[in-house]
Amino acid sequence: MLPLALALASCGNTSETNTVDSVKNLVDFDSVDYSDSSAPAEWPRVVLKTTVGNLTLALNPEQKLHTANFLKLVKSKYYNGHLFHRVIRDFMIQTGDPKSINAGPMAMLGDGGPSYVVPNEIKPNLYHFKGALAAARQSDDVNPMKNSSGSQFFIVTGTLLDDLHFKQSLEAQAFERFRNDPANQEYVRKGQALSQSGNMAALQELEQEVQKKMQPVIEELFGKIPSEVKQRYAHWGGSPSLDNNYTVFGKLVSGYNVLSAIEKEPTGSGDRPKKDVKIIEAFIPE
Repeated sequence: MLPLALALASCGNTSETNTVDSVKNLVDFDSVDYSDSSAPAEWPRVVLKTTVGNLTLALNPEQKLHTANFLKLVKSKYYNGHLFHRVIRDFMIQTGDPKSINAGPMAMLGDGGPSYVVPNEIKPNLYHFKGALAAARQSDDVNPMKNSSGSQFFIVTGTLLDDLHFKQSLEAQAFERFRNDPANQEYVRKGQALSQSGNMAALQELEQEVQKKMQPVIEELFGKIPSEVKQRYAHWGGSPSLDNNYTVFGKLVSGYNVLSAIEKEPTGSGDRPKKDVKIIEAFIPE
């Protein structure tokens, strides 16, 4: 596999460098509201009482499987005591691993959950804007159907993206299309051979050639995205590299200061906060 593919296949945030300075002057913030922190009154609410403060989530009832599963777990007090075991600044905060309950500081976390997965409910019109509630999952190589973890979820923090950085976030989708095109299999085979031989100079040249061939695909993908979505990513923020790859089933409607505090926690190995951030209680408000 090309290093390019390896880099893009991960759920990382390297292509979404914070671009506040490059986008903050695109529009008058006082005249346009690009926030995305409200939800219909009929969406069920769940409160996560954490050691940092409260996060109030609204669940999208159209995402029937994920919403029903999440409410079931909350009602059973499943999430009580769970840590936010993975926190990546300008990207997301993740929790829902039962192994994190009373976990020691050196515990390896991130693979725990119930003995089932939830079939994906990925929809192209549900985006990973800042505050989006989405289901975590295993990688495509072991989970090609993109089914969701039975319990782990994340809340997007993300960053602001101008057009250039937005296009960079689409590289994963573009490469997936490139890799699956039978006409490009020679590039894939050549990349694998060069990687195995350790010829990094030739591999880098191949990557540059592939990136040039992907540009029309990236432009095509970018052109299909509604302008309102682009503007919301530019001025509200999020992680568009996750779009069409993870199931979004709700959003944060209250507690953005808490979200910000959690994402700013210093982290160590495995992106785990050095100071435990715990869900004291998850409950459905009356």
